[in-house]
Amino acid sequence: MKNKSQEMYFRTRSGVDANKLASTPLASFENQKIQSVLFLIILAVILALFLLLLKPYLTIIIASGALAIVFAPLYNKIAKLLKQKKTLASLLSVGLVTLIVLIPLFLIGFQVYREASGLYGGLSNSNFGQLNNLADKAEKVAQKLSPGFSLNLNTQSVISPILSFTAGHLRGLFSGAAKLLLDLSLGLIALFYFFKEGPAIKKYLSEISPLSDKNDNDIFSALKKTINASLKGGLLTAILQGFTFGIGFLIFSVPNAALWGTVAIITSLIPGIGLALVIIPATLYLFIADKFLLALGFLIWALLLNIIFDNIIGPKLKKGAGLHPLIILFSVLGGISLFGPIGILIGPMIASLLVVLLKIYPEIVNAN
Repeated sequence: MKNKSQEMYFRTRSGVDANKLASTPLASFENQKIQSVLFLIILAVILALFLLLLKPYLTIIIASGALAIVFAPLYNKIAKLLKQKKTLASLLSVGLVTLIVLIPLFLIGFQVYREASGLYGGLSNSNFGQLNNLADKAEKVAQKLSPGFSLNLNTQSVISPILSFTAGHLRGLFSGAAKLLLDLSLGLIALFYFFKEGPAIKKYLSEISPLSDKNDNDIFSALKKTINASLKGGLLTAILQGFTFGIGFLIFSVPNAALWGTVAIITSLIPGIGLALVIIPATLYLFIADKFLLALGFLIWALLLNIIFDNIIGPKLKKGAGLHPLIILFSVLGGISLFGPIGILIGPMIASLLVVLLKIYPEIVNAN
């Protein structure tokens, strides 16, 4: 009734049929525009709510997706052997990733926790006194080379917080067994579906993307290269360095080899000076403890490993990232500060996306 009265009023005032006006191209275009804007607003709100729901699990999803990309060649080979039985191939791939990655990480983490807890608990005041004596010896040696040099170091104030932090965080990790088990289970489930549905997910994202197929492929290719370079070139290189340095600590009688090998993994992620933060203290410890041959042997071992990783293994694993080393450095550091450990992966991914979008931008502008 209301619509009819409005129509009659409009006819009376303008002398134009409202039905004819509504059917004009201009009115139709305006209606479509309003519908599109409303739809996009609703979609944005729902998408934001959905991401909010996923927020506690985004780290798990990103890590699982990255592992699926890195181990995609393994999955493809298994699927080919099983004549494209995707479910079985995905299950076997998840099992192999668990054996290759997760179980070793868990065992190493547990050993590091034991060593850090034991070292922290075993360092009594007398032990710290011995360490202070070693520091005094180091200071005297340094003063011969540089008169007036002073460490002014209390080893208890330096070492105790580090060991307390390490033991406390690892204790929290292992004591939260239920959450750890839940996160691992969710990660493995996500990994299974990424293996199984990966190509379908990629196809769907390409279909809903407003960009051309070529641009979509450029983006997917850049992300794939960055993820492979970050995990293989960054984390894998760091893990290999930590493992080989751990063997060196064991061979040359540096105590708590697993703990300091793990420290080497972390410090090796710092470009340039990272491993020096482990090599120098370990060499000084052996030297001050009157183990001169062991100190010399460890120093040679460490320098050789450093040369091999920096000039042969590292560049080979890191190739293909498509990013300038300076961009990689700051994106990794920024990613860690913003997102935590997973930022090692997310930082370069964001930088890679920016680079490829800037590359695509002129094409889109010229096309329009």
